[in-house]
Amino acid sequence: MAEASGKSALQKIMIFVRPFRLQLLVMLLLTALLAVNSMIPPLLTRAIINQVVGNRRTDMLPAIVFLFIVTGALATLMGYLQVVGMAYIGQTFVMRVRTAVYKHMLGLGVAFFGRESTGKLVNRLMGDSSVLQQMLTVTSLQILSDLICAIFAITATFFINWRLAIPLYILAFLFALNYKLNIGSLRRLARSQRSAEDRVASGVQNRLVANLTVKTYGTEEREGGEFQQQSALSLDLAREGQVASSTFWINTWLLRDVGYVVIFFLGCAMVLNGTANYGDVTAFLSYAMLLLWPAVRFSVLAQQLQNVKISAERLFEILDEQPAITNRPGARVVKKIRGQVTLDHVSFEYVPGKPVLNDISLEVEPGESVALVGPTGCGKSTVLSLLMRFYDVTGGAIRIDGIDIRDFDLASLRRHFGIVLQDSLLFTVSIADNIRYARPSASRRQVEFAARIAEIHEEILELPKGYDSVVGDRDVQLSVGQKQRLAIARAILADPAILIMDEATSSLDTNSEQAIQVAMNRFLLRRTSFIVAHRLSTIRNASKIVLLDKGRIVECGSHDTLMELPGGRYRKLYETHAGAGIIKDEG
Repeated sequence: MAEASGKSALQKIMIFVRPFRLQLLVMLLLTALLAVNSMIPPLLTRAIINQVVGNRRTDMLPAIVFLFIVTGALATLMGYLQVVGMAYIGQTFVMRVRTAVYKHMLGLGVAFFGRESTGKLVNRLMGDSSVLQQMLTVTSLQILSDLICAIFAITATFFINWRLAIPLYILAFLFALNYKLNIGSLRRLARSQRSAEDRVASGVQNRLVANLTVKTYGTEEREGGEFQQQSALSLDLAREGQVASSTFWINTWLLRDVGYVVIFFLGCAMVLNGTANYGDVTAFLSYAMLLLWPAVRFSVLAQQLQNVKISAERLFEILDEQPAITNRPGARVVKKIRGQVTLDHVSFEYVPGKPVLNDISLEVEPGESVALVGPTGCGKSTVLSLLMRFYDVTGGAIRIDGIDIRDFDLASLRRHFGIVLQDSLLFTVSIADNIRYARPSASRRQVEFAARIAEIHEEILELPKGYDSVVGDRDVQLSVGQKQRLAIARAILADPAILIMDEATSSLDTNSEQAIQVAMNRFLLRRTSFIVAHRLSTIRNASKIVLLDKGRIVECGSHDTLMELPGGRYRKLYETHAGAGIIKDEG
């Protein structure tokens, strides 16, 4: 979408309208036919008054009645086809916009999702995309019909009675002036109200996700008050917008009604003084409404287009966002890797001028396990993120099997990684589908094998529907430890060459962790693994232990090697926390 960055939001959204060109052409043709069809009844009315009634031409009556019936039937049929057709086009259009925005969001980097709240993104994806459908409705297509009617009405009224046409044209000018004076405030209030809705959605999402924290600290009343305050602000803006919109509409309807009354009585006066006949005035009034009603509908459409424009701008803020991590030209697709990893003088900073990693170098052979140890903020999780190329290094290079990971195709590179985080995330699908997420084609036997390694198989069988139980259902409430073991099973089934575990067993009791550790040792044979953990039993069994502090490697080696260093930092850390079995973060 970058090539369209210089265009307006409405111009950009036309990219999604183009696939419907043929269908819209048919709808426009149907609209034009409806417009032409609507021109006939006033002429028939005029003929009845002037010819059938005025000149006693009763022989014309059957034909006129027949034409009335035909035009009415055609209007009904074409109106039905127009409504159904535009509903299909509009709904399909919205689905394609949502799909495009959603797929684009999935391709954006970790930094984007750290910057934008989930609630705000969901609000834009679902709410703003629905508003866009307003540009593809019968009302929007009506603009062509209204244009045809307006041109025909202006011409017809001028030739029927040019004196009576002058106040009609003045009235049309007042409609345009009313729009010009009100549209600015309508646009400003609509944008402010949408932003307020974003904040409400973000707040709701944050509080629901963190509901356990809210309950732990007993802040339900405070959080409820904050939600009420944010909702009240959104409501105030909505009310202010409604007042502005109502003012606009009152003016519009007042102009239409007062204008019609003025023209009607002027016409009656002309009939009484003999400067116009009754049939001409009746036809004039019919055509006057064909000009006034389009003016009203244009006001509706103009306000809708402002809403569409605001929604399009908000969606294109997402679509114009460029992924921070992309494939280089000619990126190599990774089919198989051995798992040899090299960190070559790696440096990294999230914020320019504030380094998180400084000149880190590390050699990891295939099949080795590396435990990353150090205080909070030392760079452990950052190293893991760089390995999977969630971010790019700002200095040095990371190589897998001797090749810079920036030269690999991103998706194929990540398929060779398995990852288990401290906070496990499961989807609202069956347990089997959660485990086979990375390998949708995996058989039930393979799923169960992974669950056995993760020490969760027996507990799954105790659920109402076993592996077919849906996570999040009323009868399937999993503990934190069970969720963590399902996440481990998912990583195992992915059969990765490199496994990343960031506090993966922190939610498990000692017995469960020991049982999983024995099985994982078999699974990790010939696989490279990077582990962030606080439990000494997990750290001690690693091939290499890397002690980080302030973004630098302080010590590196096996447990035995590091314990032999007199006055070593790791040795001191291990001896200090050996009694508890867990390294407690001392900052």
